[in-house]
Amino acid sequence: MSFHIAIIGGGVSGLSAAYYLQQQALSSGQALDITVYERKPQFGGNADTVVVKLGTLQDAQGKPERPFIRWADLGVNDVNLATYVKLAALMKDIGYLQHMKPLQDTTSYFTTDGNEYLTDDAALYNGVSDARFNLAQADDGELSKLITVVHQHAIDLVAPPAGGPPPVPVSYTVAHYFDGCITNPEGMLAATARHLKIHINWGDPAIPARIARIRDEIYYPRISAMYFTDNETGPGGMPLQSPFQYYRVQEGGVTPDRRYFEYGSQHWLQALARWMEQHSTDKVKVRHHMGAPVKVTISPASAVVTPADAPPKHVDLVLMALHADDALHALAFNGIPTDTAHAIQSTLRQVRYTRSYGVCHTDDRLLPRNRNVWRTYNVLVHSQAQQVQPYRMSYVENFHQNDPLNPSLDHIGLPMFFTSLLPDLNQVQANAVLPRLSGEEVPQHLRDALPHLAHNQTPES
Repeated sequence: MSFHIAIIGGGVSGLSAAYYLQQQALSSGQALDITVYERKPQFGGNADTVVVKLGTLQDAQGKPERPFIRWADLGVNDVNLATYVKLAALMKDIGYLQHMKPLQDTTSYFTTDGNEYLTDDAALYNGVSDARFNLAQADDGELSKLITVVHQHAIDLVAPPAGGPPPVPVSYTVAHYFDGCITNPEGMLAATARHLKIHINWGDPAIPARIARIRDEIYYPRISAMYFTDNETGPGGMPLQSPFQYYRVQEGGVTPDRRYFEYGSQHWLQALARWMEQHSTDKVKVRHHMGAPVKVTISPASAVVTPADAPPKHVDLVLMALHADDALHALAFNGIPTDTAHAIQSTLRQVRYTRSYGVCHTDDRLLPRNRNVWRTYNVLVHSQAQQVQPYRMSYVENFHQNDPLNPSLDHIGLPMFFTSLLPDLNQVQANAVLPRLSGEEVPQHLRDALPHLAHNQTPES
């Protein structure tokens, strides 16, 4: 008799869970029936691939004009394969790894008044690197050395080496950490510097101000730009564990191998779903139910999944692979003790989300004023008074997808276009927003290559 599992959510988490469960069942001989439920008509979750038109191509020989059409990812858009080793192994297993393309892993930090820039150019492949703005050369190289020490020390606090002290508690915030480094730099950081064999003159009176600059111009903007920030407390109010556990996993102390998903992140999710269906057997099945919301009713003896477009289905196990607020709305209880149901609902309600938008556009006002400091990732640096405001990050898609590391995609370069992650759509000029294309508006060769539903959506800005 098969064990029936329902996975609610067809994003990275839901499809990955299905894959690993399928592999375990195939190797163990367990009969397993998995259904992945996704309320949208396409896989994705935080992945969202769109097709946009930037203008028209003119032909010198008088041939008809052709639309210049590109794709962009508004959500998940790249990954560091050097640290996401299980993801790399999964992609290799399903034959997708060759579709992961390298990009220029470079970042600029800039203020809205245009008076200050810092560029991380360690992985700059081509382009202009100005010594006045290059992070590696700031303060005669002292800033970057101190960043390395601060970064490693924070990671050791949240994930101590074997035999070390316990991790810092959740109550220990990013602000607590930087305050300690500024107040007592040598006491906090000297041991880590020695371990890394980085020489720092702890008697230099500029060190506290240098650490404050690292906090305000690198880490606070970076933490805000990577979704961690609470609107009420800003990046300083976050538990140190939140961003630095993420950095530990993302970077892992190795040279990054950052790649983007050829033809969009939904492309690989589609490939993963197709692979699991193709490798299903009579005994181990993976199927997908798309395009309808579901209700999950939990009772003492069973769980029942009811799609809006299909009869109820009794299952042995439910995995909720979706945001807490969506899980809250999908769950219902029947015969479960009231205290238990309330505890589950209360826990889910405590998870809060910052509203944000992914926008594909041509509004260069959201980029640094100095075009020479444009990088793949461009992070806005808030002033002290603005540090509790939500993040803003803009990608130069011509560096991200149309990349000199990939000559076949670098044949035009212009026009420049961007994807920005924003707290407010009004930050982009309305006439600069690139609308989504769908259906017959997309050339056949792109329709064949792109995720099959990226170009079948209702056009919207």
